[in-house]
Amino acid sequence: MTVGGGTDPRLGNVDVLLVTDAHGDHLGSARLNQDPSTSSARCDSQAAMTPTANSNAAEIVAAKHSAVIVSSELAAFLNGKIQVILGVPVSGCPASGPANELLLPLSQPCTGNIGYGSKRTIRNAGAAKGVQIALIAALHGNELPGQFLDDPLKSELAANHLGHAPGLASGYVLMFTNGLRIYLSGDTGQMSDMQTVVKGFYRANLAVLNIGDIFTTGPEEAAFAINQLIQPEAVIPSHANEVATTNGVVNPDTRTARFIQLVRGIPVYPPLSGVAMEFNGDAHCVAGCSVQKHE
Repeated sequence: MTVGGGTDPRLGNVDVLLVTDAHGDHLGSARLNQDPSTSSARCDSQAAMTPTANSNAAEIVAAKHSAVIVSSELAAFLNGKIQVILGVPVSGCPASGPANELLLPLSQPCTGNIGYGSKRTIRNAGAAKGVQIALIAALHGNELPGQFLDDPLKSELAANHLGHAPGLASGYVLMFTNGLRIYLSGDTGQMSDMQTVVKGFYRANLAVLNIGDIFTTGPEEAAFAINQLIQPEAVIPSHANEVATTNGVVNPDTRTARFIQLVRGIPVYPPLSGVAMEFNGDAHCVAGCSVQKHE
């Protein structure tokens, strides 16, 4: 929601778009309508935004000719929204050979569904290996914002105080060619899959974990998941629902500060606006990281 659509100059190339759930803060029920580089720009709940009819995600995909890799129900929904924007049919993403490969770059966007317990591979043409993407279950709601629905379904659901969820919420594990394996939790509560699937099978060594509480895992619960279930080499807290840092320093008495306090022996790297973090295959940060660690 704090991206100004597909023309936002901060985006650069977007080869693949992943969406973990259908809520407005993930699909993008609004887009930023201010210059993010000005001193008055905000990225919190007071940011100036314009509602989107087809989702910010679909607008970005249409502008960047990206591949969408999501659960099957969400793939069908986004395919329709991208078609509305472009005015032409949108194809499914190819999945060639035993590794289910999609070759980049793309001349047009595509949507690719992926099931739980399965993988797709994204490879640059001419490269020997590609990035693998696996879908992981998440314990979270998945209701679409009403603005993305059409009548009569929209009015019928509203009259019954109900919403529509296109499938289940998800997380991802991304497996890079240098050995880095990242768990993107999306929005989720604690679950045994964090230990048996994320750690046990995929051996994720970097976790990006939601810590926001109320709607997602809270800082105490998230710290337990890191310390006892996932046990990665490093973690990036996400979805904190707060202004977590000021001038690059974690603010005291925040969920982020509480999470850092409770994580034991694992580096915590709070995300900072405009700063890209880089990790090697062992999940050791090599650039852009401000580490917070408690023994």
